[in-house]
Amino acid sequence: MRIMISTDNHLGYGEKDAIRGEDSFIAFEEMLELAVREDVDFILLGGDLFHDAVPTQNALHKCMKLLRMYTFGDRPISVEFLSDGSQNFHNSVNESVNYEDPNLNISIPVYSIHGNHDDPSVFGGLSTLDLLSTTGLVNYFGRWTDLNKIDISPIILKKGATKLALYGLSHIHDNRLARLFESRKVHMQVPEGEEGEWFHLMVLHQNRADRGPKNYLPEESLPDFLHLVIWGHEHDCRIEPELNAKRDFYVSQPGSTVPTSLSEGEAIRKHVAVLEIYKDKFKMKPIPLQTVRPFVFESVNVADLAQELRLDEGDVSNKVRAMAEERVEAMLEKSKSLLTGHPRQPTVPNVRLRICFNDEEQMFNGIRLGQTFNDRVANPADMIHFKKMIKKEKKERSNLDREEMKNQHKKLEGESFTRVEDLVERYFNEVDESKSLKVISTKALTELCNQLVDRKDNNAADNLIRSYKAKAVDYLMEKMPLEDQLDTELQDFKLSITSDDVLHMLKTVAPNPITKTSSSSVARNATTANYQEVSDNDSDEAPLKNTRSTKNTKEDVSTARGRGRATRGRAARGGAATTTPSKNATRTGATANSGRSKAVEVSPSTRSSPRQQSLISMGINSRKAATKQKVYEISDDSD
Repeated sequence: MRIMISTDNHLGYGEKDAIRGEDSFIAFEEMLELAVREDVDFILLGGDLFHDAVPTQNALHKCMKLLRMYTFGDRPISVEFLSDGSQNFHNSVNESVNYEDPNLNISIPVYSIHGNHDDPSVFGGLSTLDLLSTTGLVNYFGRWTDLNKIDISPIILKKGATKLALYGLSHIHDNRLARLFESRKVHMQVPEGEEGEWFHLMVLHQNRADRGPKNYLPEESLPDFLHLVIWGHEHDCRIEPELNAKRDFYVSQPGSTVPTSLSEGEAIRKHVAVLEIYKDKFKMKPIPLQTVRPFVFESVNVADLAQELRLDEGDVSNKVRAMAEERVEAMLEKSKSLLTGHPRQPTVPNVRLRICFNDEEQMFNGIRLGQTFNDRVANPADMIHFKKMIKKEKKERSNLDREEMKNQHKKLEGESFTRVEDLVERYFNEVDESKSLKVISTKALTELCNQLVDRKDNNAADNLIRSYKAKAVDYLMEKMPLEDQLDTELQDFKLSITSDDVLHMLKTVAPNPITKTSSSSVARNATTANYQEVSDNDSDEAPLKNTRSTKNTKEDVSTARGRGRATRGRAARGGAATTTPSKNATRTGATANSGRSKAVEVSPSTRSSPRQQSLISMGINSRKAATKQKVYEISDDSD
């Protein structure tokens, strides 16, 4: 059985670029030509056929055109399809492999999973591969709609004495997939048969390089019955099979057929491969692509050339620029050795010079330098890339025992579920005294983990540390221990903290100034109580009812509202005006300016603005002889 292997074709990458717009399509067409020339039984693609989840009409049209040109025809197919197509192929019209469709004339079947660039994330949950599957151009498999549990049913193919079980795993977010593997919710169905009867081939599209915890798929997570894994997503070409000694299977990483990021890994020569399988044996035949645009990458550290360039004197920027120009010329000469002579290979190379610098004086205008090579370089705008070297200060080594933490994690792996707080609690309970907590108790740290992980409380750590610090300082200030007794007192303090104290600390927030009690807030509360006596049905034009004052009342508040003003005046912000009425005080009401005036009882001790005070004093002086009750009218225009 002969299979053409290719991944990460990225059709449509940079298609609007006048120079590089056709690169992805040229390399894809060469792969199809090689498939016909090598007389393969089918083509296996490892994801990211398109660069965008919603490719342009131009990209989609060219892809469909090329597939029809090279995979349709009268050539007989000698591979027998034995599995249930309804379980393998998504959006297939006949729920079977495309060459069994009587309306299609397929000569080379194409099997493909989706990657992270062409995943079904658009409206309707459809991928571009769904369109190709519906039209019968591609056999789209390895797609999952239920991400809580994954059951991989293989495609069963047979040719003569060779039986192939093909497993597909389209791209799933690495964090989610890592959790699924850890919780043992990824199951792969193995066809029945004797040992050595089946060849188990898997194709997937995930991070292979370690990019952080749960941000990649470890090879050891895959089952050991596999013979070969085709790994998509990584663009650097490592197509020669590499043995995983722990699992005893091989991994082949074909890489991309077109460079999409001008990085060092992309500068490795691009390949596809023909995989030959006989029973449980295989052979990989790498084939270098001849139509890929030459790409030269080089990195230079300015600090290493400081003496040679004499950067301690003169114009540093111009010296570095002259060095960069000289390096680019050398890289252009080197790119000539990458020309294959293929008539369709672009001859203008991609060039990337990465300059690592320490001081901004060593920088220059890279775009301006690139323009001087405009006709000789395919990427003049990003030909120069500056990278600042950051000196990392040696931090104090953490006292955390990483091996012990890993051991505690392994102990919890066999349980039905693993909680972060359980792991933290076990670690600090079993770790030796030199690595134990000095001030914060274990129960506080576990509860903090619970607040951060389960309740998503981003302020929990800040609240806990601030409260613990304040409590510890208060405790030591009260005890006033000697210097040699500090550790003992801190240990006693740690033991004195209860679970209720921890919960209180986690909920502690900064004091709210609104809760402060003052005469103005008392007045404001009284005003609110008075407003509750006013029905919502009262019209703004009708006079508001004043509060009744009784003989036993020492303090009373009355206020009024104008049309649409509610409590937005200064009285609402600074406190309502209050007064101490006489024993013979009676109910009063006032209407003026068609209901827009207010009857306000005023006390000289009331806090108010200077303008209010002046108006009030004027009213007191003018009406002192007319009435004993201090009731005054203040127009809306006053404040």
